[in-house]
This record gives sequence, structure tokens and C-alpha cells, in this order.
Amino acid sequence: MPRLQKWDAQVVKPVQWSTMLYDGLLDLTSDEEPTLFGDLDASRRRFIAVDQNVWTLYQSEITGLLDRFGVEWNDPPCVLPGGEAAKTRESTHLVYEAMESFGVARFGEPPIAIGGGVLHDVCGLAAGEYRRGVSWDFIATTLVSAIDAMFALKCGVSEGWKNRAGLYHPARSSATDARFFRTLGQHHVRDGFAEITKIAVAGDPLLFRVLEEHGPQVAAERFQKTPDVSQEILERSVTWMMRELTQNPFEHETARASYLGHSISPGLEPTVTHGHAVALDIAWTSMVAWRRELVGPEVRDRILRLIKSLGLDVWHPAMADTDRLLAALADATRHRGGRQLVPTPVRIGQVTYLDISGDELCRAVEDQHRWELDDLRASHSRGE
Repeated sequence: MPRLQKWDAQVVKPVQWSTMLYDGLLDLTSDEEPTLFGDLDASRRRFIAVDQNVWTLYQSEITGLLDRFGVEWNDPPCVLPGGEAAKTRESTHLVYEAMESFGVARFGEPPIAIGGGVLHDVCGLAAGEYRRGVSWDFIATTLVSAIDAMFALKCGVSEGWKNRAGLYHPARSSATDARFFRTLGQHHVRDGFAEITKIAVAGDPLLFRVLEEHGPQVAAERFQKTPDVSQEILERSVTWMMRELTQNPFEHETARASYLGHSISPGLEPTVTHGHAVALDIAWTSMVAWRRELVGPEVRDRILRLIKSLGLDVWHPAMADTDRLLAALADATRHRGGRQLVPTPVRIGQVTYLDISGDELCRAVEDQHRWELDDLRASHSRGE
């Protein structure tokens, strides 16, 4: 008989990352936060990549911060455009080439990316593949990146569908400062509040109440006033997301509350921005929940009214292309291992997971439009 020799091996790779909220990040000194950029005694060389808009707005502050810490960096830095259109392999190759030109060491010299979520994903992918993976740091300058991307393990680029190619390679350390948000356009602030609304609906009823009472004001002020409320919104959002990620870091469990707002939303991009697509997706699942009698009209309307109060939409003409939405849901199903597992509200702060038919999808979209037109009676039952 043929002889078989077999060797099995199993190793555990530790994954550790940290994130920080600062007030005055760009004003820090090495005495105040000596390990902000890692162990500078071992090496002071750091490769810097910066979002183009951020570099325009904060060039002198960033340069001053790096100089106060005695960082030896690639001056001028690698500057990349922001926006979803830049989340490409071409952008990643630009980072590769710049890292190679600077001569990034495999250990002890973590590159630093400063910008929004697109820069996070592009630079994280480059760092994860360069020399089979180098440690890296991230400074988040947008609201979306601060509460959704900066501590995420995932990074990647879009090929066909959004974020199709990528890997798990979290930043060693990430940080943000609400002072960055004062220069954001209002649509960027609204995008961030869509992700915060996701967190509130999926898992934090207290955050939801804070948003109902203070969200529109904090959004209008771009987090620059009412510091206690602004801090609470950021802290609760980051705390919930970090807990979700540490409990299921590699998404082996595909019933994830943080998938709320991310089932049909890829089919709405890039017609609408990511946050607006997330808000539309949350409104859609709220309609599904109402039709299935998982929530009453009062919960449905609280969610939809909050979305509207934050300057987001509960329906958009792009939703008329239901074939596109069905394709997005089918792709999400493949990503989740063959089951839809669409997170759907059952109360404020809790979701369940559903499989949704094509007819049900279309009916919920119709309900959204009718609610927007104030033509949806609360008394409608599931069968009407």
C-alpha cells in the first residue's frame, strides 16, 4: 500500500492595535506623547503619505509636528488624491514606488498615513503587501475615518465592486482629533453621521437618544462646540466599533451588527457618497422590519426622522434601479458565505439577521419613496 506522511502545523499570530482621540494632536510634543510615532530611539526614519486636501490645509502643522518629534521623513511626502475614485491598484503602486524610493525597512520604521478612509485603505494595503507586511500608523482627518476606518483591520481597493481586493492589516496605532473636522465640507460630516447612526441603531440606544437631541447641532458645528456632547458621540462610537472588531476581527462570524447599512449600499455608490448610501440602506432595512412587524411604525419613524434630521436621505432616485440593488445584495451574500444575513432593526439598539426576497426588497424601496412623499400610512399592514 502507498505510504502517507503528513505534517500539520498550527500557529497563532497575535494582532494588536490601538486608537486614540486627541484634543490638539498637531500641537503635541515628544515630551507629551513620546511614543506617538513608535520607538524613535531605534530609528527616526518614517515614510509619510498624506491626502492631497489635508496637505493643502495642514502642511505647516504636519511639518511642525514631525520636526518637533525629530522625525526624518520624505520631504515632500507622498501625496495622494482622496475620494473613492482613488481607491485603486494604481494608487497602491504609487505608494509602493515611493516607499521603495525612500527605502522603508521591514522592521522599526512604520510608515505614517495622514488622511481619510480612502488613504487608510490604500496605504494599509501597500503596507500589508510591502516586504510581506510592514507595521504602519494612521492619523484620521475625516469623521468617517475616525469612527469607521482608523481602527479597522481591513484595507483594500475597489476592483469591480467596492473593496473587492484587500487584506487584514490594521494600523499599529491610529489617532484622530475633532479639530480636523472643522475644515470638512458639510457633506463629509453627514457621511460620518450616517456611520454613527449605524452604530446607534445597531447597538447603542443611548447614543441614538443623544443623536436625536444633539446630533443636528453637533453636525452643523462640525464638533467644534458643545465639547461634552461631541466627545460623548465620538467616544461611544469608537468604543462600540472597537468592541465589535475585537470580538470578531476576521469576520469569521458573518452575522455582524456592523454590517447594518452595508447590504445594498454598494449598489448606490458612486451615484451617492458612501455615508449617504449607508443611510439609505438603514432606511431600507427599517422598512423591511416594519413590514415584517419586527418594529412598529413609531420605531421606524424615529430611525427615518433621525436620518432626515442629520441632512441625509431616506430615499434617492438611484434606488429606482432595483436590479442594481439586487446585484449588490447578491454580492453581499457571496461575501457572507452564501447567506444574506441582512442586519435589520428589531428595536433601537438591536438587530436581527434576515434573508430578503427580491419582491421584499422592491416593496421596501417603494415604501421608502412613499414615506418620503408623506404617503405611507402608519396603519399599513404587512399584507397590503
